[in-house]
Amino acid sequence: MRLSLRQLAVIRELMSSDTATEVATKLNVSQPGVSKVLRQAEDELGFQLFERIKGRLYPTPEAISLIPELEKVFGAVEAFDRVAADMRDATSGKISIAALPTLANVFLPDIVRDFRNELPNVKISVQVLPSLRIADQVAEGHVDIGLLGDSTDVPTNKSEDLFYCESVCIMPLGHPLAEKSRVSLAELATYPMVSYFLDSPFGTRIRKIFTDAGLDYIPAIEAGASTTICSMVESGAGIAIVEPYLLYSERPPQVISRPLSPVIPIRPRLIYPRYRPLTKAARLFVDMFKESLAEKSRIYGDGNGTHDPG
Repeated sequence: MRLSLRQLAVIRELMSSDTATEVATKLNVSQPGVSKVLRQAEDELGFQLFERIKGRLYPTPEAISLIPELEKVFGAVEAFDRVAADMRDATSGKISIAALPTLANVFLPDIVRDFRNELPNVKISVQVLPSLRIADQVAEGHVDIGLLGDSTDVPTNKSEDLFYCESVCIMPLGHPLAEKSRVSLAELATYPMVSYFLDSPFGTRIRKIFTDAGLDYIPAIEAGASTTICSMVESGAGIAIVEPYLLYSERPPQVISRPLSPVIPIRPRLIYPRYRPLTKAARLFVDMFKESLAEKSRIYGDGNGTHDPG
């Protein structure tokens, strides 16, 4: 039993459409043709994929369980199309990127601008996603490049550390800990903490570091975005442990940062599919991205010092 790509395409479209007529319009085929393809696919599989209720089609539980595998198939097809387009013309095509919010906001704007200035016919797609979703998107072929933190295991992809830095504690202006040259975990634990969600990779990592030191890590506030955490700290709601590159900006948040003891290293990484080479355009983007990182490191340092807004 082997379904054709055409059959899989019909099944995939039916998953997100209400009627065979709607799918026929999307795929530029006749409505009877869609119904025939569906019947043939169900005969091949040996079970029903959709139920018709009051003129509408609803996927069965068996069909729903096939969705992840369908997405992998069409992710591979999309990747094939991108590679073929790049082989035709390396100065055009599309690069798709999935990145953590912090990395996307701090590093991508400048490099995307510079890349577009050099190759204006290459389209760039950026998705801002959580770490585990980024790894899945890369592995399934939906995006070319992933940018995420080092606390996410990605065995299905190749990974490359981009740079090294150390986490810092940020606090509002005038905070008592600003007098310290380096802040300990025990000192942090005496103040309200603003944290990434505890079930996120970075939140889980920070909690483990506190636990290993014999301290409780019970944040007063949890948030999913670094910008939200910085805003909370600026308002005086608490202090936070964050990545130092949040301060890599001409107009950084109005906070004070101090190094931590013990050191909490961070190595942001680039990931790409293990068994699929990057396109020429994507490789050029990666090279320019690394150059941009090196330049920002020269301007802002490695994040191990202190930050006082000017």
